[in-house]
Amino acid sequence: MVLSMSDMGALVLSFACGYAAWSHLVLAQPLSAYVEVLPLLWLFPVAYAVVGLYPGFGLGVVETLRRQFYSTSLAFLALAAASFVFKADPRYSRVTFTITWVVALAMVPLMRSFTLSVAKRFRWWLEPAVVFGTLPQIALTIRSVGSVDSLGYEIVGALCQDERMFGRYVQGVQILGGLRLGPELARRGATTLLAWDNPTVTSELSGLQEHIYHIVFVREEGQLPIERVQMRNLGGVLGIEFTNELLRRDNQIIKRAIDLVLSAIGLLIAAPIIVLCGIAIKIADPGPTFFVQQREGLNGRKFAVWKLRSMRSDAEARLADILSRDPGLLKEWQHNVKLTHDPRLIPVIGNWLRRFSLDELPQLWNVIVGDMSLVGPRPFPEYHLRILSPEFRRIRSRVRPGLTGMWQIAVRSKGTVAEQERFDKYYVKNWSVWLDIYLMARTVSAVLSGRGAC
Repeated sequence: MVLSMSDMGALVLSFACGYAAWSHLVLAQPLSAYVEVLPLLWLFPVAYAVVGLYPGFGLGVVETLRRQFYSTSLAFLALAAASFVFKADPRYSRVTFTITWVVALAMVPLMRSFTLSVAKRFRWWLEPAVVFGTLPQIALTIRSVGSVDSLGYEIVGALCQDERMFGRYVQGVQILGGLRLGPELARRGATTLLAWDNPTVTSELSGLQEHIYHIVFVREEGQLPIERVQMRNLGGVLGIEFTNELLRRDNQIIKRAIDLVLSAIGLLIAAPIIVLCGIAIKIADPGPTFFVQQREGLNGRKFAVWKLRSMRSDAEARLADILSRDPGLLKEWQHNVKLTHDPRLIPVIGNWLRRFSLDELPQLWNVIVGDMSLVGPRPFPEYHLRILSPEFRRIRSRVRPGLTGMWQIAVRSKGTVAEQERFDKYYVKNWSVWLDIYLMARTVSAVLSGRGAC
């Protein structure tokens, strides 16, 4: 009910935008001309329910976004067909209809995200869940589930085979006992069990189906894709189908088209900002306005990446000097390949450029010429690449480096090298147009909040 009301609210707001932008402002049509079509909005929650968006727990953000896009578009087509069949008022504007549709594609996910961020604070909203596994598995599951609002699970307890662990706490969740407590917890409302696929307890898990209607097997899988996984019944044998979206030529064309259109528009908007920042750099620290460095791109090809200069002209000498004098900073540099308080930055303007990622704006040109993409693993300098494993460098080289990426959105300037590998590997293995759209939307939020850049 909460999500359906959220979706209906988003659709009404979208219609209001479409009406105000065209029918009212341009055509001067009265609102009453569109009132009779409003009851047809029930088509949308029906479409969302059909594709499993109510409540949509466990789908993940990217899959939810994909289903919202297709179901919203199909509902608009059905609405157009219904208005034609029932001979709706001929004054209805196609432009108003199109604006409403485009706005709804953004408004419905945004409204749902806001609703979930509020609803998760109330225990009645969340579905209670119990985790079964070893201590590391329990901890990983609790962290993963708790980091995503759309999953909708609340971990109320954990189960473990090791009796010595009973009563202990992991990530703030108590280990209540062994797997035999599953039925009792289900009767108390823990209707979902997040369990690890352990061959030694397969028979016990099978018996739980008599008491718990919903069992989810959780497994960390860093070598295979996660998004768009499909289950297959191979004559009574469970099959799991993975797809490599990177190999689909149509997706590559769509990704490149999005890069060209959005980066061209972005560069036109950013041009005055780049000029103003360039003037500020010149005033604060005489020297070149831009910093140009060779970076590794698609298939290992080198290219020149452009940035507004945020560091002093003698940055490298300053870095070498401070690292030689401060073992603590040397350790931080070796661990993260960056410094929290970097002495190389130009006072005030350098920090400001980094905080709001304005120094990256010239890379929109790199995107236009095809050296980079809007989304992808960040192009690192050679000294950074040298500390990465050869396998990881090979995986990174399969896609164009990005202006933004999953690692930057997840941890921004606080990420370690290990986290870089984890998030960049996930992006490459699970790449899709929908993941790119999600990361671009998150980038806007992260930059505006000023949480710092890489």
